[in-house]
Amino acid sequence: MADLPDHVITLIFLRVPTKPLFRFKSLSKHWNRVISDPNFIKSRSRRMIFLPGLPFDHAIDNTAVPSMAKLTSPIIYPKLYKEITIVGSFNGIFFLVLKYRKPLIIEYRWFHDHMILYNPLSGEFKAVPFRPAFNSHSTYVFGFGYGYGSTTNDLKIVRLKNDSEYYEVFDLKTWSWTRPSELIRSKRSWGNCSATFANGFLYWNAERREDSCPAILAFDIENMVFSEIEYPDGCYCLGTYNARLCMLCPQVNMDGFELRVMNEHGSWSTICLFTSSFKSLISDEAALGGLCILDDGKLLMSKSSKEFIIYDMFEDSYEVVNALTSVVRAGRLQCVEYVESLISPSDVCSTSI
Repeated sequence: MADLPDHVITLIFLRVPTKPLFRFKSLSKHWNRVISDPNFIKSRSRRMIFLPGLPFDHAIDNTAVPSMAKLTSPIIYPKLYKEITIVGSFNGIFFLVLKYRKPLIIEYRWFHDHMILYNPLSGEFKAVPFRPAFNSHSTYVFGFGYGYGSTTNDLKIVRLKNDSEYYEVFDLKTWSWTRPSELIRSKRSWGNCSATFANGFLYWNAERREDSCPAILAFDIENMVFSEIEYPDGCYCLGTYNARLCMLCPQVNMDGFELRVMNEHGSWSTICLFTSSFKSLISDEAALGGLCILDDGKLLMSKSSKEFIIYDMFEDSYEVVNALTSVVRAGRLQCVEYVESLISPSDVCSTSI
């Protein structure tokens, strides 16, 4: 088989189940190159929506008709961790933050989070080096971000300490942490939340400390610079639409809602108005408590531990997705869309998109 041309090997591998392919990658450099080719990966991949829930093995297959799918899980011990945060994904590899029930103490240093890179298709994961708290005797709340600058190999993890001007950056290319001397210089707090990534920037929901006035804290990944963006009145739920930062806003008369996207210079444009079906779906607080925006102009809501709803803002229609078992939410519903990948977490920075 080693002497066969690549296109023949590709046709054979397209018929092979996923799990054996991961073994084949390690048997031959030639096979590894064929299997790792972005076009081959794309031909086998499903579009998925990942959910932070226990058991940690559920996602929604959004390729055609949405349905729940069971995944391979990394080793997660419920007795050790109290919360799972899905910060973001790139090339099918997720950055997850697992919050300890009690701080871990190693050599008199306190650690509150366990951070991993994880491929939900293979179950393969790699731990990000431990990073102690800024002060060993305090319990901190951290905000996290995961994204890249002008090129996809400029992938970084950003960790913010709430109510502080300090932040830290983990560079996946050099596999090291740095604490930049430049401060955030914002009188905002951003709580325990994940940033939304769009076009080289990370965006966090933030509040002014003295009067809780909302704003968006933005971080330019390439230039390592923070800035603030005004939050339109009454708007909430940051997300992306066609890779642009967006949010939901109630209409002035409260008869409906609108989807707004951010323009290049920080202004906002309304691209969609929707009313009837959505208003009936959010008639109870459970739906609003589990609401996130999908990049194709849809909303994902959790109505119960066994029922999710995907609402199309442009069509004013929805579909119900039933869970395989009860899904206990481990943290807020920070759903993340991704395309399945055969890439290893160790290679996430070396493979372009």
